[in-house]
Amino acid sequence: MASTPPHCSITASTKSYKNRQYPKNHFKNHQNNHRNHPLPRKFSLSNPLPSPCNAAKHTAAAASASTVRAPLSQVSTPFPSLDPDFSGRRSTRFVSKMHLGRPKTSINTRHTSIAEEVLQLALHNALAGLESILVSFESKLSGSDDYTFLLRELGNRSEYEKAIKCFNFAVRRETRRTEQGKLATAMISILGRLGKVELARGVFHTALNEGYGKTVYAFSALISAFGRSGYCDEALKVFDSMKNYGLKPNLVIYNAVIDACGKGGLEFKRVVEIFDEMLRSGVQPDRITFNSLLAVCSRGGLWEAASNLFSEMVDRGIDRDIFTYNTFLDAVCKGGQMDLAFEIMAEMPAKNIFPNVITYSTMVDGYAKAGRFDDALNLFNEMKFLGIGLDRVSYNTLLSIYAKLGRFEEALDICREMEDSGMRRDVVTYNALLGGYGKQGKYDEVRALFDEMKAQKVSPNLLTYSTVIDVYSKGGLYDEAMDVFREFKRAGLKADVVLYSALIDALCKNGLVEYAVSLLDEMTKEGIRPNVV
Repeated sequence: MASTPPHCSITASTKSYKNRQYPKNHFKNHQNNHRNHPLPRKFSLSNPLPSPCNAAKHTAAAASASTVRAPLSQVSTPFPSLDPDFSGRRSTRFVSKMHLGRPKTSINTRHTSIAEEVLQLALHNALAGLESILVSFESKLSGSDDYTFLLRELGNRSEYEKAIKCFNFAVRRETRRTEQGKLATAMISILGRLGKVELARGVFHTALNEGYGKTVYAFSALISAFGRSGYCDEALKVFDSMKNYGLKPNLVIYNAVIDACGKGGLEFKRVVEIFDEMLRSGVQPDRITFNSLLAVCSRGGLWEAASNLFSEMVDRGIDRDIFTYNTFLDAVCKGGQMDLAFEIMAEMPAKNIFPNVITYSTMVDGYAKAGRFDDALNLFNEMKFLGIGLDRVSYNTLLSIYAKLGRFEEALDICREMEDSGMRRDVVTYNALLGGYGKQGKYDEVRALFDEMKAQKVSPNLLTYSTVIDVYSKGGLYDEAMDVFREFKRAGLKADVVLYSALIDALCKNGLVEYAVSLLDEMTKEGIRPNVV
């Protein structure tokens, strides 16, 4: 499936709430309240094929606020830059048959117990000794199924060097091109998931040159690898190059390229053009296709386009799953349509799809950003009533609400509960507390919290520095504001208009007008337009 922002990922560890008993008239009552409110060439790890990636240019624009739904083809609003933390989905599938004369695999698995033994030896031995381990077990391993298992498990543990060594060993000993192609596809996918896109590209080109990489699955794996790292331009180049090899894009390829373009920041209009091309070529979309398109909408808050896509899924008879609903909800919440978001959430149980922690986190975050704190807190209490455990986003959102309301004891209670659940305070947690204390003029608490943050090895980000400088400036602590700015410069971060404005304000109020003018010049040279504050 396509990925969503971190708090909308269904790959997170969440438990099913399908069997939980919802209170009678649960959503109805809540809604009433709402209305009121040859031998293949060996691939070298140290010398991959050179071809630098050029990251996609991100285009940002605001989503339409009109209440009239436009046809999907007419919605051309691009979406903002993709968060770099986003991780994607695995687009490729592998189909392998068992080989006659080989050891039988374990029940419900394609790999043998021998492969598990080799994996443990590989993990507990140095890279240099891996080849001898593979040689000693070569006659016992069950072909590409066992080797694919080894590649996948080594990749899951970020042991990509060992995975590449295992791949080189396996592909040299496998004589069938189809099996070599499966191994190459697996290796490309693993490297893509680990963000090693140049190594993935190297494996792909080696496979092409050796004659076993000309499959839609290998192309799909490389497209997904580029997409995961935000390189949609490179993903499109791979997509366009398929025709040179006589390959026709199928559903797997189109799903991979749509997902990659969404993650890479391609404007929504262009993603829709690829979707239209897919339809013209006779390839019918599935749930993965629509989920990927919805994810593009969610990143930009394009709730109208998301609504059209959601309706089209119904028209086409495509089942919607929890990922579909959570992604649609995220788009609607980011578009500021909280009443509509609640209606969508309320209909989920009737469709036998039950809200989970991601659903609630999305709604709580949406209410908080809309300033509807009472609704957010009501949903939080509802989560507790239903026994739904909170995730990091939920905790940080609630903490931010309490901090903004000046209810610091409750905010700190949330912090303690969060830590008791095994989640350490992160930069979002500290930023919420700093902002809340700052608005209440609690400068000593801000200073202590800022020091604690650094002592806990939590690196301040741009928002942290902007918040602290603004707090000190408004409190007349101009020397402290300048000290924080100097620390910010040493950290090597790039300032934005908010930080510059706070600092210029501090300098002017401290009578240091010349320094303020100098900073204004620096700001304009950096290409940052001054605001009117």
